[in-house]
Amino acid sequence: MATFLQLNAADQARYGYTHKSVVTFADLTALGAVSSGVVALATYTAGLGCTKAAFRLVTAFVGGATTALSLKVGHNGVTTDDDDSIIAAYELHSTGTEIFFGDGNGAAFATLRTGYFPLDAGTYEATFTATGGNLNALTAGEVNIYLKLEDLTKV
Repeated sequence: MATFLQLNAADQARYGYTHKSVVTFADLTALGAVSSGVVALATYTAGLGCTKAAFRLVTAFVGGATTALSLKVGHNGVTTDDDDSIIAAYELHSTGTEIFFGDGNGAAFATLRTGYFPLDAGTYEATFTATGGNLNALTAGEVNIYLKLEDLTKV
């Protein structure tokens, strides 16, 4: 299971993110012999929105016959879901022209949007899709996903 951390107050103020998820190749191999899998990042209730997102590829993913690995981050709620509403399709594999840094480029941040505030409960999730082999063939890789989560029910 991926590591999900709340950043300390100093880092929140300095960088603007409230949470960091660390996803390694071991988290993906644990999903089994599948070409696509989901890693839960954080649960949410109505009003707990994501207003900022980014990622940093610490180590490019490699292994087995895999030739590409894409990352998407979105929400999966009781009544609404969109697997790339926060981060849409970045390449993380060493042989697939990997991208080492990226921002929130999903529909929640497109065209004057400031993020996503759910009306239901659910989970913020990262979806990883491999090409050429299954996720359990990966032998190296780490990505850090940063989110700014704001709870409007507590303001």
